[in-house]
Amino acid sequence: MISARTSLRISVVVLLALALSAFAAPSSDFSGTYTLGAAAAAGKDVQLTIMLTVANNTSSSISNATISLHEPQAGRIVYGQLAGLALASGSSTHVNGSFRVPQGLYESWQKGSSPAMSVSYNDAHGNPVQAFIQF
Repeated sequence: MISARTSLRISVVVLLALALSAFAAPSSDFSGTYTLGAAAAAGKDVQLTIMLTVANNTSSSISNATISLHEPQAGRIVYGQLAGLALASGSSTHVNGSFRVPQGLYESWQKGSSPAMSVSYNDAHGNPVQAFIQF
């Protein structure tokens, strides 16, 4: 037989676990991995290919999505886009594209920072949605 004290301890542990899960950070709608291809100097810029695996963690499949590569400190500056993509719900999609970025940005990726990339699409009601990819 379980004592009242043991039952109370179990109840407290369960309630604490439930409370902590309620405050857990939500998972990103899109997550991914990337590989940087060979880079070629292009003046003060670098031309390179980025190979992406993007996971659609939403409950909806998305058609005609666009993935954009942004300046990390100024999201309105876009270095290139991959358009017309289909991202199935709960699945990963492999894509790659060629981008031209400033030398300093490329060097920051070489030192461990990640590219700032987003997925843009229209939801079921036709409203535009933009979400950043969590690497």
